Amino acid sequence: MRISESVTMGLAALRAYKMRAALTILGVVMGIMTVTGMSSIVAGLNASMAAQIEGFGSGVLFIRPFGPGENLSAEERRRRKGLSETEVAAIAERCPSVKAVAPLELVRVENIKYGREKVQNAQLLGTTPAYETVHDTFPERGRFLNSTDVNRGSRVAVIGTEIAETLFPHVDPIDKEISLDGFHFRVVGVMERKGKFLNFNRDNVIVIPMGSFARRDPFFNFLVADVKAASPALMDQAVDEVRETLRRQRKLKFTAKDTFTIFTQETLTNLYNQLTGGIYVVMIAISSIGLVVGGVGVMNIMLVSVTERTREIGVRKALGAKKRDILWQFLTEAMTLTAAGGILGITIGGLVAWLVNQFSPFPAVLQTAWILIALFTSIGVGLAFGLWPAWKAVRLRPAEAIRHI
Repeated sequence: MRISESVTMGLAALRAYKMRAALTILGVVMGIMTVTGMSSIVAGLNASMAAQIEGFGSGVLFIRPFGPGENLSAEERRRRKGLSETEVAAIAERCPSVKAVAPLELVRVENIKYGREKVQNAQLLGTTPAYETVHDTFPERGRFLNSTDVNRGSRVAVIGTEIAETLFPHVDPIDKEISLDGFHFRVVGVMERKGKFLNFNRDNVIVIPMGSFARRDPFFNFLVADVKAASPALMDQAVDEVRETLRRQRKLKFTAKDTFTIFTQETLTNLYNQLTGGIYVVMIAISSIGLVVGGVGVMNIMLVSVTERTREIGVRKALGAKKRDILWQFLTEAMTLTAAGGILGITIGGLVAWLVNQFSPFPAVLQTAWILIALFTSIGVGLAFGLWPAWKAVRLRPAEAIRHI
């Protein structure tokens, strides 16, 4: 029997028993819809995260006391320290694979205002002109910090676009003075829009010369640093050079552990992919339940179909139909049922992804690979759960089947 005839018979069963068929494939529809919708959202989040990480600039190393996702003992945490200015200077001088080093002084301020306008939850960073090179971030208006600003501890500031929009909605912020906990800083530049990274809004940032807000001590460990490798190909070499330099500066023994952490953008990407991998596991678990329920329904309806068509099967066998013809007839009908459910589930899941992308803060991207996986999974469910009914049809004896009423 040709496959096209079996598919036609499967579609005819869908038309003839609409309600029964709809209830049968409902589990398949729900499972495939979950796979399609969730995979689209996760793919959108992955693409968005990759773009945000790239926004930090290419070839960037991050030197921190603690790494992302690092699980340390209380004793190990006490040993971890920030960087001193002498250590930052050593990295810049002794690491040939490093293009630039931007020390970061994280400053806490409560009140940021200009006139009556105020901003909330802004991040104040003390740094050097190298920040511009390390992060490939440039002022949209005005200028960035220069070495004279840092050497003199000048009270000047470069602000993010959200700061500018909030404090200066109707005027040009350049050369205006903002108040940082009562200290006045003159705005010399407005940064280009950078967007968010997780909970960190890079447009809600104020950059000032390092040491201009609080008194500097070159030997006090209060800094972190972002480092730009000379080229992406030299990333690993730059990591080794920076680690060796810091260990020498801190006089760590050969067997002693690092008292700092160096990680890259790839580390952040891998960590995020591990988190989304958990989402994929949950998605597969949820969809599996729906697919199993749908598969059991398909098996039941195919067993009913075998019983209803026992006489037809007997006639086919009497006229010379082979066992494999009967087997593939019922398997194809089962796969047609689940494929129809799969296509409907993909359509609904795609619609959900489109609605999420249009009307929610979460991005969603339909991926061809996941659509194909969903479709072939639905067909596979029909194949797996259609085997028993098909085998039951194959085992019928022609004489007994013809006499069946």
